[in-house]
Amino acid sequence: MDSKNLYFDYNLIKEEVTSSWSRCLKDNRNRIIDHSQLTNFQNNQEKYINNSIKSYFQKQVSEINQKIKPEFCFFLINHNYIIEQVSCGFNLKLKMEQRGIKKGFSFSEECSGTNAVFLAGKLKKPVHILPGHHFCKPLNSWHSIAYPIIVKQQLMGFINLISKAKIKSEIICLAELLVNNLKLKIVAINKKEPKLNYSNKLSDKQFYILKKIANGLTEKALASDLNLSTSTIKYHKKKLFKFFNADSNIEMVVKAFKKGLLSFNEVSF
Repeated sequence: MDSKNLYFDYNLIKEEVTSSWSRCLKDNRNRIIDHSQLTNFQNNQEKYINNSIKSYFQKQVSEINQKIKPEFCFFLINHNYIIEQVSCGFNLKLKMEQRGIKKGFSFSEECSGTNAVFLAGKLKKPVHILPGHHFCKPLNSWHSIAYPIIVKQQLMGFINLISKAKIKSEIICLAELLVNNLKLKIVAINKKEPKLNYSNKLSDKQFYILKKIANGLTEKALASDLNLSTSTIKYHKKKLFKFFNADSNIEMVVKAFKKGLLSFNEVSF
């Protein structure tokens, strides 16, 4: 999957990064984050994200980090740019906290300079920026992707993932799925619309095939596993593609995640 085709508009991001840097330089902002200012801000900040959403976020990210290496740090951030939940391993979390990046940390431009979260809030779209694009230390040593969580045209918060290494397309896909699952969870909690049971529209065999395809099984392997002919497997795949309105295995699996038919612990990466 080509990450450039997912959502990145580098020309637009470049323009926004340049504008943000210009504002920071004009206001003589410190290139190093002021931890004492953040501590005071943390003590006074309000929390906006439901505890069940935080628990769900923590569980999903733990499942992701068990499947991938190196480990990534994920932040759940409210609509005021404040971190409310941090999910990563103990050592990485400790490093983040030593640098002042923890619950209560503000990604507003006033506090943290140019960063992916602030730009995602400004543009209302996912933003990927490189280490050198960040205005302040220690952010400028990390790759960062921020996703706005928008439900019913309302900005609910953000998911942000950071890494020392370049963020691969597989991780980008997982992060996008996490955002969509959180949106579904928020809708379910708010009871704004009924949760549809899509699995009732698939046969047990089709649902089994879907999960096996998500885990990378080929048509030949599926035929052997189910003791069926490859033509029968092709028939079921055709039905699945039609159900999900998909043209490929990847597109079908992504849509199955979005509909809540698959979870991270059911898929190997």
